Amino acid sequence: MTMNREESDATNEIKVAVISGASRGIGKAIAIRLATLNYSLFLLGRDTAGLESVANDCRKNGGEVICHAGDLEDPGYLNEAIAVAGQKLGRVDVLINNAGTSSYGSVADADITCWQSVMNTNFNAMMVLCRGVLPAMIERRQGAIINISSLSGRHTNAGDAIYSATKHAINGFSGCLYEDVRDFGIKVSTIMPGFVDTEMTAGIGKNPSNMIRAEDIAETVAFVLAASPTCCPTEIVIRPQQRP
Repeated sequence: MTMNREESDATNEIKVAVISGASRGIGKAIAIRLATLNYSLFLLGRDTAGLESVANDCRKNGGEVICHAGDLEDPGYLNEAIAVAGQKLGRVDVLINNAGTSSYGSVADADITCWQSVMNTNFNAMMVLCRGVLPAMIERRQGAIINISSLSGRHTNAGDAIYSATKHAINGFSGCLYEDVRDFGIKVSTIMPGFVDTEMTAGIGKNPSNMIRAEDIAETVAFVLAASPTCCPTEIVIRPQQRP
């Protein structure tokens, strides 16, 4: 009898995943899904209470979960987080860059300070975390980095300049990162959802019942992690089946 990939992984050593923006929405769904796959989790985000709530949900599956709350715009916090994850959990096998925020409005009316904050959270934090985990992944010649982007990284819309710019940046960065590390056996994947039913899309005038579920993105992450060592799903676009 043959085992599927998830069953096979369960017989091996427990893997460690770091997830940013894990206190709600997509990040929460990913954390809970990976907990069911026997991952140890290291959860990042600003909301201490939110992270602990997610951690308690994940611990119901019996895995180890550590919360490390802090300011995602602070490179010092991000570098510290990677170091602490390694110290407490031994290593980082998987990095999920999910943290994100938005600011809508025309370029002419932009609050540049606010836009810089969006860039720091959506893109700069991702760069710092990727840079932090790569040396050990390269040394072990294995690992996975999954960046949660958006369809806004392929399209442009009025009032969406800074959010779209960060997502275009994530897509370009991820493609180049993959070329840098593919020969070390490290997977790099970008997931680009359309409208997902989360707090970020509440009140935008769309029908949430027709939106993608956060759990759909979590299942996509599981799909990437279950991929054969001989392939890498580098870009995955997910759209709502029906128009929201």
